[in-house]
Amino acid sequence: MMRLLLSLLLLLSFLQINAQTYPKVILPGDYPDPSIMRDGKDYYMTHSPFYYAPGFLIWHSQDLMNWEPLCRVMPQYEGSAMAPDLLKYKDTYYIYYPAAGTNWVMWAKDIRGPWSLPVDLKVGGIDPGHVVDREGNRYLYVDKGEVIRLTEDGLATVGEKKKVYDGWKYPDHWDTECMCLESPKLNEHNGYYYLTSAQGGTAGPATSHMVVSARSKSVIGPWEDSPYNPIVHTYSATDNWWSKGHGTLID
Repeated sequence: MMRLLLSLLLLLSFLQINAQTYPKVILPGDYPDPSIMRDGKDYYMTHSPFYYAPGFLIWHSQDLMNWEPLCRVMPQYEGSAMAPDLLKYKDTYYIYYPAAGTNWVMWAKDIRGPWSLPVDLKVGGIDPGHVVDREGNRYLYVDKGEVIRLTEDGLATVGEKKKVYDGWKYPDHWDTECMCLESPKLNEHNGYYYLTSAQGGTAGPATSHMVVSARSKSVIGPWEDSPYNPIVHTYSATDNWWSKGHGTLID
């Protein structure tokens, strides 16, 4: 899994592997909850706009270090929009995101646009994560380990949400805000689906947030927690980087 890169997290930073242990800032500014996808030799990224519109600025890079802005996708304010999932399925690009108590999707044939207007999926939850099974069925994960089936075009839901993952049981003595299982992002590799999630809370102590991993032969579980959990975590308030969480795997 040489092309899998962990740790494009809240600060959009890589840890430098040298004598200097401070994170390297890739984009100075406030770009939380980044979602990154690879399309051939190109990488594309977007992030939480929250209360700003037009929102969901798309960035482009070919080395994950140098980024250029391309376009903004969300034309108008729909509520506090956050934690998107940017992806390409077949010949179409999608952005799934939560706002105003529901989840939305926008789509485009060209990542530079034009993009569709937001489509209300009429399902609650936050931090959506899209996945396709081996039969071509599409699903959307949200927080709390819940998943719901999508229609073939990915623009509507089918049935009700189902809880399929409880999260990783971290030690009771760890100082966190809450269990707060969120940010489900999914990848397939060598016959397994990998579910990357955040736990511990985003607004608690410095040691709250963490990245955990689980795998399954099926997109709806059962999920086997990684023996290496947590994959990323701030173990002490003396660490230089606090509240490390909300991780994404990039293939």
